[in-house]
Amino acid sequence: MIADTLSLSDTQVHESAPSPVHNGAPEPPPAPAHKVHILLVDDRPDKLLALEAVLSSLGQIIVKAHSGKEALRHLLHQDFAVILLDVSMPGMDGFETASLIRSRPRSEHTPIIFITSISASENHIAKGYTLGAVDYMLSPIVPDVLRAKVSVFVELHRQSEEIKTLNRELERRVAALTEINNELEAFTYSISHDLRAPLRSIGGFAQILREHAAASLDDEGLDCLRRMEGAAKYMDILLLDLLQYSRLNRCDVNLAPVNLDAALRDVLTSIDREIHERKAVLRVRSPLGLVVAHPATLRQVLFNLVSNALKFVAPDQVPQIEIWSEPRKPVVRVWVADSGIGIEPHHQTKIFGLFQRLHSQEAYPGTGVGLALVRRGLERMDGRIGLESQPGQGTRFWFELPAPPS
Repeated sequence: MIADTLSLSDTQVHESAPSPVHNGAPEPPPAPAHKVHILLVDDRPDKLLALEAVLSSLGQIIVKAHSGKEALRHLLHQDFAVILLDVSMPGMDGFETASLIRSRPRSEHTPIIFITSISASENHIAKGYTLGAVDYMLSPIVPDVLRAKVSVFVELHRQSEEIKTLNRELERRVAALTEINNELEAFTYSISHDLRAPLRSIGGFAQILREHAAASLDDEGLDCLRRMEGAAKYMDILLLDLLQYSRLNRCDVNLAPVNLDAALRDVLTSIDREIHERKAVLRVRSPLGLVVAHPATLRQVLFNLVSNALKFVAPDQVPQIEIWSEPRKPVVRVWVADSGIGIEPHHQTKIFGLFQRLHSQEAYPGTGVGLALVRRGLERMDGRIGLESQPGQGTRFWFELPAPPS
């Protein structure tokens, strides 16, 4: 236990040095730190007063309890940075009090420093540490040592509270952003679905007018109708792409081992006519192997990458496409390489965003959604995508998906 009297040199507060001066003006004082609570537990008022005198210079809120029961009542309503607990108290001693403190979830991790003036054996001290004590101090107590130890726990508690505050703010912001994102996705789905019907009507009526009233229209009128049909068709495709993107964000994606060769075969069958019309040269280095994926989403990824390889070539050039895979445990990397027009380095990250187009609609038709679908689909399957490209030298897209467990 701490000595009954303390010298003035142990407890006096020294005057602080004057603030440094820069450019003729003193620096503004730092913002006051948040005060924390320190709990002192001892049945003797004089010893509580002595402990309070030693720790008062820390500038924290000191709470005193004259028994274990009173300490437990304080712990029901307040969190403490550290507890200084006397071992030898009548009724409920320090060990029993510590055991009850540790049994409560709110205080089970609060640091406890046992303080005693009785001679303690190794077993006695070991019992204190078994009950969760972080230190065991014997009288006579050196005030500077006690202050140093308590100040460490004060700072740790303050930092812990700051982290908790930051985490709560982060959780609040994440929840708000999640809600906004869900609302935007629902809005995108709604407008995409609801706008498709009137667009199809516009396109249908334009086609009927062109077929039944072509004789009464001049060339300019017919051209306007063709433009109207083309615009309606383009908007319908764009809204369909947006619907697919929205569904990809909202639907459940159940992952399972998928055969890449079978998935690619389905995709090539669906675009076989376009491959023959463009006289494309397609090489597949089979077998491609297995990946953990969602079958429909994986086919959508392959479809968009192969379709882009067919589309983005110079007008007088025959598309040449090569597809292969590489095991890179714990993933499989799949390559889709073409001999097309290539992509400038500063555009190579931009192209995976929604509505990102590098060329005019007349030169290379499209909605600017395809690669955004690819990126989002791979993210939903715990995968990723990248590319290697130089203008005029073709592009090599790659994507990675988890390999099935051996």
